[in-house]
Amino acid sequence: MKKFILYNDYATKNIKDYKDNFGDYLHTTINEYDTLLECLKIANIFTRDVYKKSLYNILSSKNNDNQSLIINAYSFGYLVFKDKFFIDNNPHLILDSAILIAKILNIKNIDILIRSYYNKETLINAIVEAEDLYKIESEISINIYDENNFRENINIYFIERQKYVLDLETVIQFGYFAHMGLENFSKYGNENNKGTCLISFSGDIPNVNLHEFQFGSSFNEIIKASGYISYNNDIKCVFTNGFLNAPTTLESLSSKSLSYDEINIGNGGICFIAENRCMLRVVMKIIQFAKSISCTNCMPCNYGFNLCEYYLNKIILGKSNSNDYKNLVNAVEMIIKGSSCVYIYNIAKCIIETIKMFEYEFIYALEKKITLYSFINK
Repeated sequence: MKKFILYNDYATKNIKDYKDNFGDYLHTTINEYDTLLECLKIANIFTRDVYKKSLYNILSSKNNDNQSLIINAYSFGYLVFKDKFFIDNNPHLILDSAILIAKILNIKNIDILIRSYYNKETLINAIVEAEDLYKIESEISINIYDENNFRENINIYFIERQKYVLDLETVIQFGYFAHMGLENFSKYGNENNKGTCLISFSGDIPNVNLHEFQFGSSFNEIIKASGYISYNNDIKCVFTNGFLNAPTTLESLSSKSLSYDEINIGNGGICFIAENRCMLRVVMKIIQFAKSISCTNCMPCNYGFNLCEYYLNKIILGKSNSNDYKNLVNAVEMIIKGSSCVYIYNIAKCIIETIKMFEYEFIYALEKKITLYSFINK
């Protein structure tokens, strides 16, 4: 993995090593928030999720209702595994940045949401060290929750209705920016977007891993880093933003650059699909993932995805009739029209665009009662 600014050899050990590398926690050294925010406006940092919100706009808004700051390390993105990496490698930078953000917003409570299988001890130890040194517990309460002990069901519906929610990569990127200053931070990225983005490669490629790229990098360079050329595989399509964007071809993607203006890279998930992989089963995986992260309370989430799964199963198993393809499309379109969550809306749009792009595979399965390709890539 290339090392620009998101990865650091010294960030994981203890608070002494962190201070030797970064200095004191930001809230002890930065008192003039207006100057910092003006520099942040120039840095043009956006959240690394489907919502693509300006971090400057979030932090410059006035908080008068004493809400909690939620650090979302729950990894909603499909096939995106960077949150666990950040917690293992940057616990003090996460806390350092989160505390400064809470101070700017005048928030007294920070809730960090993680998966139960993460190494919680890494964060707990970092919090204990920070509280011992800076005595922050009298000013800000920092809590760690997973799906087993949080006060609410952790799902998309809940997350989208909280005022202050930030993904882990955005928090860390802000921490680097605040420590480095605008001039040094601006050495990474391009004129419009400063900093870097951590890309999570998955799918039919050899280099399934995390890779860091500066904004402005060409996707041709990013595609080469995936190693697909040496894999001797033709790539049928590429999904970006963890299945929240419509699929695209390798040729179309390679003509773009890593920029908020050209593509919403969001959570950084990029999945490569080989030519001989069955797209019906890929769509099924996306539908099942959507079900797993939805609230299941509203009709689009609860009824819609079950309906999609029902019709698609019939087609895959060769038990479909001539109406099932149309019924499948109608079910997805119903979710798009009725969804109350931006995330669910985008994943449903991805599903419908995938179905339309590979309609020939669905028609083949309807007519032949067998899928054109197997699920396993050979």
